[in-house]
Amino acid sequence: MLQIALGLLAGVWLFQQLYALPPPAFLLLGLAGLALLLRLRAPRWLTAALFGWLWAAATAVNSVPAPIENLQSRQTYPVSGVISQLPSERQGTTRFVFEADAVSLPGGRRSGHWRLRVSWRDAPALAVGQRWQLPLRLRVARGYRNPGSWDYAAWLYRQGIRYTAYVAKGEPLQLGVAACCRIEQVRQQIRAQLRALLPETQGRAVLLALVLGDRSELSAQTRQLLAVTGTSHLVAISGLHIGLAAGAFGLLAAWLWRRIPSLCNRVPAMLAGAALGLLLAGAYALLSGLGLPAQRALLMLGIATALLLHRRRYPPQQILAAALIAVLLFDPSAVLSAGFWLSFVAVAAILVTLPRLRGRSRLVQAGLVQLAIALGLYPVLLAFDMTPSLVGPVVNLLLVPVFGLLLVPLSLLGVLLLPAIPLVAPLLLLLSQTLDWVLTGLQMLQAAPWSLPLFEWSLSRWLLLAGGVLLLVGLPALPARAAGALLVVLAHLPGSPALAHGAMRVTLLDVGQGMSLVIQTRSHVLVYDTGAAYPSGFNMADTVLLPFLRHRGIGRVDTLVLSHGDNDHAGAAKILLDGIQVDKLYNGEPQRTGLGGTRCRAGQTWQWDGVLFRFLAPPAKHAASGNNASCVLLLSSRAGKLLIPGDIEKSVEHRLLPDLRAQAPIDLVVAAHHGSLSSSSSEFVEAVDASLVLYAAGFDNRYGFPKARVDQRWKAAGASTWSTAESGAISLVFDADGHITGPSLYHNQQQRYWHD
Repeated sequence: MLQIALGLLAGVWLFQQLYALPPPAFLLLGLAGLALLLRLRAPRWLTAALFGWLWAAATAVNSVPAPIENLQSRQTYPVSGVISQLPSERQGTTRFVFEADAVSLPGGRRSGHWRLRVSWRDAPALAVGQRWQLPLRLRVARGYRNPGSWDYAAWLYRQGIRYTAYVAKGEPLQLGVAACCRIEQVRQQIRAQLRALLPETQGRAVLLALVLGDRSELSAQTRQLLAVTGTSHLVAISGLHIGLAAGAFGLLAAWLWRRIPSLCNRVPAMLAGAALGLLLAGAYALLSGLGLPAQRALLMLGIATALLLHRRRYPPQQILAAALIAVLLFDPSAVLSAGFWLSFVAVAAILVTLPRLRGRSRLVQAGLVQLAIALGLYPVLLAFDMTPSLVGPVVNLLLVPVFGLLLVPLSLLGVLLLPAIPLVAPLLLLLSQTLDWVLTGLQMLQAAPWSLPLFEWSLSRWLLLAGGVLLLVGLPALPARAAGALLVVLAHLPGSPALAHGAMRVTLLDVGQGMSLVIQTRSHVLVYDTGAAYPSGFNMADTVLLPFLRHRGIGRVDTLVLSHGDNDHAGAAKILLDGIQVDKLYNGEPQRTGLGGTRCRAGQTWQWDGVLFRFLAPPAKHAASGNNASCVLLLSSRAGKLLIPGDIEKSVEHRLLPDLRAQAPIDLVVAAHHGSLSSSSSEFVEAVDASLVLYAAGFDNRYGFPKARVDQRWKAAGASTWSTAESGAISLVFDADGHITGPSLYHNQQQRYWHD
């Protein structure tokens, strides 16, 4: 069975790498191939792999979210539907899933079924089941496309969501309450009770996450704390929580069952406990919203319980294989989720480690199992650009049993009993306070240097690590483990710098309607602008810039340049400065950003690794503010020159013409002000004589950047142009041999069938 499970996994995973969905004829050809393999009695893993590929394809084709025909961007449409899931609120913005059944388009009212993820600023009190007609601005779901960034579009696609929307100006109209979503309504009632009962602390936020799967109250600082200490999984309802809840309640039920001999004579206590534990785990999964991780965990637990009730002894690896097959058949897209891999790898690590530990003390067993889990999950975390933690195994050794056997069961019991027995309220208050104490303890650990050394994990380095971990954890023989340890060490040895002396790598990140640029030389890093931050707490440093730097193995920034004080350029600077060491700050408008630093001035120069950096503007004595205060930076290397003008407008461009003509040709220009008509004048375009032009612009942005006239102007001058709005992150390498390689477009590298 294990061979079939691994073959199925391989086929499903290969399908998820497709750029586009296959045509029906290709699926028919695949079915013919499957029939041939069955007839020839091919190896089971090969047959399972082809079946897995076809099953994933059929599931994907059947689950494509319906499009809304003739939808125009930046237009407001009345949309009718029902709030179907628990709304989340943060900093004045409410987000919810809206099951739309009618859209009023210019050609008439269209009926159908579309799941939308809606944001509503300053919304009234919203409840699950309410039916509304809302004035919505709709757009195709799209995340930020950068190395290291979370694939938001894939996450929505797996929930059947193709469009996001926000409530625009107009008259929202509540149409009544639908007879639906009873479980979600119960969850909202419980959340309201807990909010009324408990003080607004992060302990309460963790309690809501543990019981209801509602993480909306967790602050950015708490999320970062959990990530750094390797404990994020403790507040994400998944296989760990469902399994531990089933185990805790199952043991309690079995203990009570043994107290009644007449019941034990009919059904053994172990079997009764397993069945009742599964039943209560199912209730917990429903209470948590029955998200995809909870569904997978419940399915795995159900299979294990069914095999146990069958009263036959099955090898643990066979049970794990059966669960893997069931999950892949139930949800082939699960392989896109980090939770899927973390769950199965963790269980596999436990199964291969425990048999070797017989005869040792419980404490030693627990410690070695945690170490095996941490090693097994290390390559998985890196593959999903998540942060491994050195302190994680030690912290989890203590907190996993505390959460699984104490905090989670007591929280569930308290929540379930609260409506009938108000006297349990002090218990919930104590649990909330306890969780606050846990977070305080984790904060003490956060200050210590627990992070692992950063590397840019190439495929070869990652395979070296994964092979070493497999030998270390998977094989009992001492020579194999010694070889595994050697491979792990080799994977962490620093390699030669990726860039030669005189070379530089330039990456313009996709930060929506804003700008952030990262420049790497052989041993230095410069970040030019950070993108925006918003009142909700959402920001481009946490979402894009810091994950990208970790992905590239960058743990320190030598210089940060903030071109000027506009939010779309400098809004996330404070978060970046808190999240990574920055040695020097140049600031176009220190008074606006409030971050200090050295004001950039024309003529300031420095050199890194054979690359010359020079500010061309603003002049030493100037009274400009806003866009025209932008730091204009020119980089010169053996391969060519790069100009970063920030948001300067035509008046500053005109003042720079003599200097630019002296420097021309400038090979690469990041177009000023995102390609606005206020910049890129004809004289400027002619003076720089660029061959490559990049636009930092948001997808379908309301300003229409880059403007068509500006783009035509650059192209008429002989330049090739690319925009982050369409391409995602754009990277080029100015090598030491005098050549420019690229651009490398993230869209082309990472496009998948769920990306519109």
